[in-house]
Amino acid sequence: MSLIWVVGILSNLIIVPVVGAITDRSTSRWGRRRPFMIGGAVAAGIGLLLFGWAETVVGYFVREEPLKSRSTIAVAVLSMYTFDFALNTVGSSSRSLIVDTLPSSQQQAGSAWASRMAATGHLLGYFIGSLDIVSILGSGFGGSQFRSMILIAVMTLNFAIGVTCISVSERRLMPSASSQAKPALAVLTELFQHAINLPPRMQSICWIHFWSWVGFFPFMIYSSTWVGETYYRYELPASESASGSHDVLSKVGRLGSLSLVIMSTVQFTAAVVLPYMVESPKGAPGTASFTPRLPEGLSKAFEGGCLHVSKFRPNMVTTWMIGELLFASTMFCAPIVRSLAFAMTIVAAAGVPWCLASWAPFAEMGVEINNMSGLEDSTMMTANGTYQAVLAEDPVEVNDVDLEREVLHHRRHSTSLLRPEPALTEHEDTLTGEQAGIYMGVLNACSTLPQLLGTFVCWAIFSILEPGKDDVSDDDPDHKWLDLRKDAPNPIGVCFFFGGCLALVAAECMRRLRSSDKAVDACLVQ
Repeated sequence: MSLIWVVGILSNLIIVPVVGAITDRSTSRWGRRRPFMIGGAVAAGIGLLLFGWAETVVGYFVREEPLKSRSTIAVAVLSMYTFDFALNTVGSSSRSLIVDTLPSSQQQAGSAWASRMAATGHLLGYFIGSLDIVSILGSGFGGSQFRSMILIAVMTLNFAIGVTCISVSERRLMPSASSQAKPALAVLTELFQHAINLPPRMQSICWIHFWSWVGFFPFMIYSSTWVGETYYRYELPASESASGSHDVLSKVGRLGSLSLVIMSTVQFTAAVVLPYMVESPKGAPGTASFTPRLPEGLSKAFEGGCLHVSKFRPNMVTTWMIGELLFASTMFCAPIVRSLAFAMTIVAAAGVPWCLASWAPFAEMGVEINNMSGLEDSTMMTANGTYQAVLAEDPVEVNDVDLEREVLHHRRHSTSLLRPEPALTEHEDTLTGEQAGIYMGVLNACSTLPQLLGTFVCWAIFSILEPGKDDVSDDDPDHKWLDLRKDAPNPIGVCFFFGGCLALVAAECMRRLRSSDKAVDACLVQ
C-alpha cells in the first residue's frame, strides 16, 4: 500500500509538469494535447485492466505458488504506476486544452464545466458502485463487482476522451527552433526555472492552491472513516454492540459511501448553480466579456428581484475565499461532533468549497495565462476552421493593442503581497500561451506537496491521540482498528481542525490577492 500511495505523489510532482512541458512543444498535425490525451487514455485502460486481472495474467506464466503471489503483487503495483501516470497525463492535457481553446473571458466558464463533469463522474461512480452489477449484467461482464467496475471505468474514460478529441478544434503549434525536442535534463531545468520565476499573480494563485490543499487533504482521506467511527463511538445501538456479530468494516464503509454520495450531490449542485452567481472575468480591452445565461426554463423562475442583484455578483477570488471560510468553519466543528447526522452534515457542507477548489484555481490560472500571452491576438483562423499558432515575428493587426499591453504590463509587474517579485528572466520574452502545460503542471504540483505535509502532520496527531496496542481490550474485537473511547478526543476530528486552520491561511492569501487586484485596477483607471 505504501508503494501505491507514493505513486500519486510522484506522478503529480514530476510526471504532470514534464508532460506539460513536452505537450507545449508538440508540433503534431493532430494538435498539441489530443495525441497525449488519446495515448494516456489507452495506457490508463491497459493499466487498469492489468490491475484487475493481475492474478490471471501472472497465472499464465508462473505456476509455483510462492513466486506467483509475489509476481502478482509486483504486477499489480506496476499496473497502478502505469494507470496513475497515464491518467495524470490525460488530466494535465485536458486542463491545458481548456486554456488553449478558450479566450480569457470564457476560462471561468470552461473550468466550471470541467468541475461539473467531474462532479457528474463522482455521482455516477458512487451510484454504479452501489449496484449489484454482476446480477444486472451477468457474470460474463467481468465476473465480479470489482472487475465489472473496471470495465465500465475503462469504457467511459475512452468514450469521453474520444468525444472530446473529435469535438474540439485544437490550435496547432507551427514548427520552429524553440519547439524542437530537448534533452530530459533541459526540460527539468526549464520546469524548475519556471517554477521559481512565476509572475506575481501566478505565484499568489499557486500559494493559495497549496495552503488550500493542505487543509483539504485530511478531510479527503479520512472523511468516510470519520463518519463511520462517529456512529460507532457515540450512536452504536445495544443490538449492534461490539461483539463481532456484525461486519463493522462493511457498516463503516456503507456509512462513509453514503456521506460521500451526499457530498457529491452538493458538489454537483454547486457546480451547476455557482457559475451563474459569480462575475465573469473581463476579456481583452475592446472585447465583450462572456456572461453565462440560465436556460430559458430556469430564467423565468429567477425573473424579478433575483436578477436585479446580478450586478452585485462577487468575482471568482471573492467566491473562492468565501468557500474557504465555509470549509474552515465546518472543520472547526469536527472535534465536537457527537452524532451521525452532524457528521454527515459537515461532510455534505464541504461539497461547496470542494467544488470551488476544483474550479477556481484552474479558472484563475487559465485567465492569467491567456491575459499574459495575448492568446486571442496571437492566433489566426485557417480556412478549415482550425487554429494555428502565429510566430512572434509574424505581423498581427489587432485593435487597442497598446491599451492591452499596458494592462498586461501592470498585471505582470504589479507588486505581490504574498511573495517578493522575482527577477526578470529570458522566459518572460516567450509566448506564455505556448507554455500552458508547464504552468498547469506547476499548479498541479501545488496539490502534491501538501499531501506530504498533511501526511506527516496527521501521522503526528494519530501517534499522540490514538491508543497503542497495549490499550486495546482483548474482549473488544472492534477496538483493534476503531477508537471507541467516548471520553477521548477523536484524532480524525483534530486532523480536520488542523485542516481548518490552514484553510484560514489560504483565505488570508485570497484576501491579499483580491486587494492587490483592486489596487491594480484602480491604478489602471487613473
